[in-house]
Amino acid sequence: MIMNFKPTIGDLLIATLLSHRSTKSFYSILRKREFERYKKESISVALSRLKKNGYLEKNKNVWSLTKKGISRSKKNYLTSYISSPFKENSPVNTIISFDIPGPHRSTRDWLRNQIKIFNYKMLQQSLWIGPGPLPSLFLKRLEEFKIRKNIKIFSIKKKEI
Repeated sequence: MIMNFKPTIGDLLIATLLSHRSTKSFYSILRKREFERYKKESISVALSRLKKNGYLEKNKNVWSLTKKGISRSKKNYLTSYISSPFKENSPVNTIISFDIPGPHRSTRDWLRNQIKIFNYKMLQQSLWIGPGPLPSLFLKRLEEFKIRKNIKIFSIKKKEI
């Protein structure tokens, strides 16, 4: 099961502004492929909504990100999924056990979806088995979410008889 992260128009606008493009470049990007599916009016509404929510500010016809907007873009990066480096029939040699507190439900949901992408199978709700070793990008993402301490990873070795 592979899940695709589909950015919203707001995500695209924030990403464009985050790249420090000039206004001229910004408007040329609006005409590019990623924005073709949106009407110009939809983009204006999205810009206004992002401004109202405190993600953007406009000074002399120049849009820029606020600290809150930069924080949102980091969150969107964190919640995007990592492609599975494992082949479909990779040997099962890793167990993941986790205990993510209730207030972090979205992070826990992201973790479950991510390990499903890695072809892990649920043994119990917070106990999963699948291929390993886990990619370093995944481990880094756990650190960025500040949940690495809540996760135990065990390697399984077959015992020769």
